[in-house]
Amino acid sequence: MRLGAVDDDSGASLPHRRQVLRAATASVLGAGAVTAAGAGILRALDSPGSRPGSRLQLQADGGSQVGILERDLRSLHLAESEPGIWQTPALDTSQVTMVGFTWRDAVRPPKILVRFRTSGGWSLWRPAPILRDLPDPRTGEGIGKAGTSPLVVQPYRRPADGIQVRVTGSLPPELSITLIHAARLAADARIATEAARSSAPSTLRAAGIAAPTIYSRAQWGADESWRDPTPRYNNTILQAHVHHSASGNGVAQADVPALIRSYYSYHTKTLGWADLGYNFLIDSFGTIWEGRYGGADRPVRGAHTLGFNAASTGLCVIGDLDQVPPTPATLDALARLAAWKLSMYAGDPLGSVAVTSEGSDKFPAGRVVTLPVIDGHRDTNDTACPGGNLYPQLPNLRIATAALLAAPTLALAQPFVVAGKAILGRTLTVTGGAFTPTSATVSYLWTRAGVPIPEATGPTYVVAAADVGALLGVVVSGFVPGATPISQTVTASKPCRSVPVVTLRAQRRPPGQVVVHVRIAAPGVAAPDGQVVVRIGSRQRKVRVEKGKAIARFTDIRPGRSQVQVTYSRGTSIRSGSAVGWVR
Repeated sequence: MRLGAVDDDSGASLPHRRQVLRAATASVLGAGAVTAAGAGILRALDSPGSRPGSRLQLQADGGSQVGILERDLRSLHLAESEPGIWQTPALDTSQVTMVGFTWRDAVRPPKILVRFRTSGGWSLWRPAPILRDLPDPRTGEGIGKAGTSPLVVQPYRRPADGIQVRVTGSLPPELSITLIHAARLAADARIATEAARSSAPSTLRAAGIAAPTIYSRAQWGADESWRDPTPRYNNTILQAHVHHSASGNGVAQADVPALIRSYYSYHTKTLGWADLGYNFLIDSFGTIWEGRYGGADRPVRGAHTLGFNAASTGLCVIGDLDQVPPTPATLDALARLAAWKLSMYAGDPLGSVAVTSEGSDKFPAGRVVTLPVIDGHRDTNDTACPGGNLYPQLPNLRIATAALLAAPTLALAQPFVVAGKAILGRTLTVTGGAFTPTSATVSYLWTRAGVPIPEATGPTYVVAAADVGALLGVVVSGFVPGATPISQTVTASKPCRSVPVVTLRAQRRPPGQVVVHVRIAAPGVAAPDGQVVVRIGSRQRKVRVEKGKAIARFTDIRPGRSQVQVTYSRGTSIRSGSAVGWVR
């Protein structure tokens, strides 16, 4: 769907995609870039006034629920307060969690400060860093527009309802603001829960190295109509460039998919790129997300490292790693991902490689540069990326990646399955399946609704009353000294069912009446429900079971001994059952 952006009072729409950019080469505005005179002006303007006009309303498509609004800053009452300083009034908005700025390329870049109003009040002024994670011009992406990296509202779970912008240094032509808000989808929380406890190996493999678990574009909710239909591929992968997104600290795990959808929207709809720029994104929880379309196991050409995209993959850590250190989970995920990708091309994570620049702000086109196989974005471009806390970790990352490549490999040669029915008292058995090498030690841990059952650590399990109504599973793990352990999780397709005990009592009541009392008891089920069919000869009654009881009434039953048959079915978490009795 083409997503327009309309302001309440104008009714003017913006196009879905524009011709775009190679971003400008000016340095990022830092906290110390405000002069003493400027600081006085900033203090004088710290109390925003009311914005004339109506609320800025983001518009979202129906599927991904990513709202976006793009407007020329001059249309939002941007005014010069002092020579070389322009500022908007306080702008009322619908919910906003991300903001970015664009302008015509090949002009002097502005220095932009922005602050957000949330339920906690107005934030401090934050600089919008110049965009450095870029495609190469010869690919056709990114021509004609420059911009900033997108800034994420902090805290993310408290969206802004107001924004104010200040521009210093220069006011370039076509200076525009893009506001974005991605609503959380129902699937996001499920994916986050799965990611938090997942230990299942990926089916992707390369050179004997099992891929880490990688969550797909479909899982984070990519709208594939936004991207160009045909991905570009490199001939090889010589490098892994490490990046950070420069904002997005403290995002909850369930909000990560929405945040990625926001980045995707900014890259495609605002900047006009072919797709999301990065090949992979890694969050602070160690979850790896597929970025640019084309196949996680293929050499997809990204748009992340100007001049050096032709033989590399881009790994972006979500967050501002100038402000916080990378988590151990993030570093571990980076090492596992880098080891897998480099193993496909015999890359040495401890080595260097000679690559030819296609033209960056640091190395002109045609320059042959010797760079680490695993490098930071600042090694190729004029930027502080991947942040002052992550860049010093790169030597350790290289060592960890090399250790993974040198370690014995452990693989799941054949998937395990569980034989048997999940019925109270029945035995479930793990069967089939195999690890390579065959000398691997195999362990088992059964789970109930995803929670481990501590005492259930063998290949068989007898279904207990506590399991009724829950999904059973088993984690089968393989261990080889020196190798990274791997696991497979097998989960039952249906909840466990109890076995009913059906009893009946038939009473004759004149004239010719019979009343049949049925009771259903089922271990693990407090109040059995369902249905019973009661038969006396050729006569039958269908009766609902409520709290384990049902009553069937018959009339015109001839005197004498008659058989009563009861068939029970359709109970929640209870299998069918029956009973036979007599009425005399």
